[in-house]
Amino acid sequence: MRIFSAIKPSSFSDISDGERGFTLVELMVVIFIIGMASAAVVMTAGSTNRGARDEAEHLAARIASVRDQAILQSRTMAVWVRPSGYGFETRADGVWTPLSEAPFASVNWQAGTSVQIGGAQQVRIAFDSTGLPSNTATIGLKRSNALVRVNLLATGDVRVAR
Repeated sequence: MRIFSAIKPSSFSDISDGERGFTLVELMVVIFIIGMASAAVVMTAGSTNRGARDEAEHLAARIASVRDQAILQSRTMAVWVRPSGYGFETRADGVWTPLSEAPFASVNWQAGTSVQIGGAQQVRIAFDSTGLPSNTATIGLKRSNALVRVNLLATGDVRVAR
């Protein structure tokens, strides 16, 4: 089906009906391409607190992932947070062993990021085989005057809040 095929300007009278107008599929493809281009522009345009928010979301996702792994593997796993970064460990034979494979490799904070962990030098949160944390925690990430908090609840839920 041709869109605009009913339009018959005199200057196009020598063109057959099969050569005029655009199909609905062609119009949809163009709209899709414009939508993808505009989405790319919106995604690359950053806000002032995006850096802290991105780091907080990455941390929250990794904490949730280590919690899930503790449940799936039925063993105690932990996350530690320091002013320099964070990492993950597993407990075997009474000893904490660092995890080094992705996505559980240790991560240093990006330049300009500071962390607030309640005045402590380090916090370790262990998850048992049921996914419950050893303690609750609020980890604040500050960057460019933007403060974003990662809250770990007693239920094991991890939330990012401003």
